[in-house]
Formats: sequence, C-alpha cells, structure tokens
Amino acid sequence: MKHLAYIDDYFKGTDTGSHNRQFEQRLLDDPAFAEEVAFYLTTQRLLQEEARAEKVERFRKLYQQRPAPLQVVKSPRRLWQYVAAAAVIAGLIFSIYLLVPPSKQQMADSYIRQELKDLGVSMSGTIDSVDLMRTLYNKGKFADALTISEAIISHDATNQKALEYAGVTNLRLQQYDKALSWFKQLSANKAYSNKGTFYQALTLIKRNQAGDLTQAKSLLEQVVKEDLEGREIAKQWLEKW
Repeated sequence: MKHLAYIDDYFKGTDTGSHNRQFEQRLLDDPAFAEEVAFYLTTQRLLQEEARAEKVERFRKLYQQRPAPLQVVKSPRRLWQYVAAAAVIAGLIFSIYLLVPPSKQQMADSYIRQELKDLGVSMSGTIDSVDLMRTLYNKGKFADALTISEAIISHDATNQKALEYAGVTNLRLQQYDKALSWFKQLSANKAYSNKGTFYQALTLIKRNQAGDLTQAKSLLEQVVKEDLEGREIAKQWLEKW
C-alpha cells in the first residue's frame, strides 16, 4: 500500500483541515486510492477484532490453567489464596470484554442478525401485498420482496410498512444508498411513530464512508433526545461509542 502513512494520518486525526479536504476529494476522484482506503479500513477492523479475540483467548487459557481445588484442605489460608487467585484471573477475563468494547460494525451486525432476521408474521386472516412482501423477506427472497414493496410505494408513497420494509430489504442487500433514501422518507412522516431515524443511523454505520459515523452518532443522539423508536438501543450504542 503506497499511501499507508497518508491514510493512517487522516483516520488518526493528525492531518489539518485542508489536508482532510484534499484526502476526501481524492477519494471521489481516484478509484485506486479509494480501494486502498477501503482495504485499510477493512484491515484495521479485522486487526481490532483479532486482537480482542486473542486477548480473551489468552486469559481464558490462563484461567483454565489455574491450580485445581485441593481435595483435602489442611490450611484454610492456602485455600483462600487459590480462591483469590482464581477470582483475580476471572476478573481479568471479564475486564477484557469491558475494556475492549465491540466495534460499531459489530453492534450493527448483531442488531441486523437478531432484529432483522425476519419481519414477523401477519396475525390477520387475510393476505395483502405487505404480508406477501414480509413472507418473501422471511424466506430470504429479498429481490422479490423489494419488487413488491416498491410497487406498493409507487401507488401509496406514505405506506409506512412498505417504506420500512423497502429500506430494510435494501439494507440486507447492502444497497445502502437506496436504504437511506427509503428511511429518510419514512422518518419524514411525523404522523406515526417509526424507526426511520434509527434505521438511517444503522445504515450509515454499515456503509461506513467518510463522515458516516459522525452523522450516525448525531442521528442516534436525536433518537434519544426526541424519544423516537429505537431509543433504548440508540442509548446503549452511544454509551459504547
């Protein structure tokens, strides 16, 4: 990588404002440079995850190597020494998880994996277009689900569920720009409570382009301040930011 130091300085915040603008303009104008930046970011994330896993594994092995409990205890003092040592090692393992918090990408991935795995099922006895879209999504047929959601929106641009599901489906397809567009339309509808603003933050974290994380944090703060849907998760993420 020819520009490692240059890229590293930008993300560490050591560059001046003028250099930052030059860097960001070069991202737009130079595809090869943009690929280097993408490779750098991916490498950094993997190294962080690997370092965290390595520390946890090291202390786990250390904990497993602790002295076995005595079968016959002649000295209460020695027993307490073993107990204290085990407690210290266990505390070190636990502190690793506290001192090395999950990355923003890991938080977003975990949310998508747990909360957006499926869209639930309809409790009504009839099947409409939204139900069909939900069924296709739950079967992993995202392209088909998206086709239906876009058709619904073309006839009713205010349909809350269609906008939400279109955005979520684009998010699962990693089509982040399209997902953001749907979520912005969703959040603009103030008549009903929705997760449009929270989903915008989630999408920006996943897209992770220059400035995305800053904007995502601002949106999460808005969710908490205005008590919007997704407030509890937003609050948890901000505490780990």
